[in-house]
Amino acid sequence: MLTLLFLASTIFLYVKKAAVKVDVIYIPKPLELNKENSGSEKLPEFSLPSTETMISFEEFDYNKLIAHSIEILEKGTEVSTFVVDKENALKIVNKYKSFIINILSENAYFVVLPINDVKIPGLIPGKSVYTIFLKTGEHPEQIFQDIMTLKANGYVSYSMRFKRNNKTFYTLCLGAFPDIDTAKEYFNFLDLEKLRSLVVTYGPYVGKITP
Repeated sequence: MLTLLFLASTIFLYVKKAAVKVDVIYIPKPLELNKENSGSEKLPEFSLPSTETMISFEEFDYNKLIAHSIEILEKGTEVSTFVVDKENALKIVNKYKSFIINILSENAYFVVLPINDVKIPGLIPGKSVYTIFLKTGEHPEQIFQDIMTLKANGYVSYSMRFKRNNKTFYTLCLGAFPDIDTAKEYFNFLDLEKLRSLVVTYGPYVGKITP
C-alpha cells in the first residue's frame, strides 16, 4: 500500500512542481560557521557511479532538490550532516541520492544524509537534525499529501516515522536545521497563517529527530 502511495505521490509532485510558483519564506541571517565546515573552500573532487534509475542533478536548483528529497526519516536515525555551499551540496546529493536539503543563508545549505559516519574529504559530519513538528497521526495518506503540498510551495517537508505501543505513527516535519537555535530562529519568523492555509497543523513546535 505504502509503495503505491509513494509512487503516486512522486508522480503527482513531478507533474505539479513545474507549474508552481515558489515563494521564499525566510532566510535566516548568515550563520557564523566554522571554516572547515562552511564549504567556503572547494572540496576535493569525489565521485561515485550514479544509479541509472535515479535522477542526476546537472546544476544546482534548490526547488528541484526539495522536490526530490526523501519523504520519510525514521526517528532516531543516525545521520551525517554537512553545512556547505551550493557547489558542494550538489556534489553530495549527486553522490548519495537519498538526502534532505535546507537553506540556512544566502550560500549555506544544510544537507542531511540518512547514513551514519559518511566520509567526505575536507568536511567533518554533524550528527544532529532539528525540525518543526506540525502534527502526528497513524494514517500516512494525509501526511504524505501534506508533504507534497508543502514541497510544491517551496517548503522543506518530510515525515518522521516512529513506533509506540506496537503502532506506527507519522509526524509531519517542516525544515531541517543543525541546531536548536537555528530551528527556533526560523520558527520565530515563520508565517503561520500562510502555513495553515496549506495544511492543518496542531500547535507547531521545534524538536529533535536524531538521537
